[in-house]
Amino acid sequence: MRIEEYEFEEEKTLSNLADLLIEIAEQIRAGEKLELPMPTLKEGVIEVPLGEPIETGIEVTIRRHFIHVDFALSWRRRKIKEA
Repeated sequence: MRIEEYEFEEEKTLSNLADLLIEIAEQIRAGEKLELPMPTLKEGVIEVPLGEPIETGIEVTIRRHFIHVDFALSWRRRKIKEA
């Protein structure tokens, strides 16, 4: 599956958000791949191969009615073997 760009927003309860972050953290700790949910109207998952080092970034934007916190993780892509 090739996905050039992927962006997804969804409202979650605090408990649902905590569960999602714990699941992501456990996948990162295992270090093989990260499985992310597809947008609501599509089925399946996006599998992202993990590697080290991981660059991290946090951006906080304060608006009139919302506070946005964006986490960014990035790492070098592994070379894909041609069949």
